[in-house]
Amino acid sequence: MKRVLFAAVCLSMLAPATAQGRLMDPDAIVVDVDLDTLRRAPEAFMNVRVRFDVQFCSLGRIWNPFFTRFVPSEYANFYAWSGTQPIWQRDSYEDVFGMLFLAKSNAQLADLYKFRTYERLTLEGIVQNTFQGNPWIEILTMTPIQGRVDTPTLAHLYRAQLHMEKREWQKAISELSLAPAIEQPTHVMAAINKNLGLCYLRTGESSKAAVYLATADRLADGRDVETSRLAQAAVQDPASQLDRAVDRSKMSETNRPLWEAFDDVAGQPQANPTGQPAKPQR
Repeated sequence: MKRVLFAAVCLSMLAPATAQGRLMDPDAIVVDVDLDTLRRAPEAFMNVRVRFDVQFCSLGRIWNPFFTRFVPSEYANFYAWSGTQPIWQRDSYEDVFGMLFLAKSNAQLADLYKFRTYERLTLEGIVQNTFQGNPWIEILTMTPIQGRVDTPTLAHLYRAQLHMEKREWQKAISELSLAPAIEQPTHVMAAINKNLGLCYLRTGESSKAAVYLATADRLADGRDVETSRLAQAAVQDPASQLDRAVDRSKMSETNRPLWEAFDDVAGQPQANPTGQPAKPQR
């Protein structure tokens, strides 16, 4: 990450406003970065040609003719999430980025009007302005990426997240098991496997948990520290991950975790220390 920022700063110093023509050149130097980094450090990428992945949201109506070059007569505005943003979480879904602009003279303008919500794209553009802590990016090219999360998958992930927050592990497993597993983006499949693994880990089914968490760790290329830690715990110390604080009195028999079968069972008849048969109660 530091190397990307350093390269961006160097390029921004070499690319003042008078060098816009060179930045528009298809052979110009391009910095690969994610949208989250662009949003965190917009000044570092000022006047730098960047390439990043997004999930398309919708067309927009953001303009600032006083502080930026972007006016509605010359540019089309649109919204997007970053390529791996977990948009099944409410806060993340609402954190959509809207400072993306495509010139109406661009040959891909017609394509912009055809994109569907959640469609994945690789964008190339130039950070032309920064205003109120946000990068204002002129998009030069848009390339579709295979794999698009669908609404049913997002709904199952969202409901599963709510159940997990309430520690309703079996209900969460039911929701996640219904999430489609075909042609979903890698980060979505990683989330499904991670959450399934976590639920099984909490209910004491460590063998299932280990399989799902190992799959999630592989899909995330080992970049998710929490997933790697859980995958290791599922194999080496699954007992430490059991949810022993679930209130039994509020759970049905079918939803009780496996580990309760091995606990001391309250209310069972105790052995008579005298060895005599118990007398019936009057």
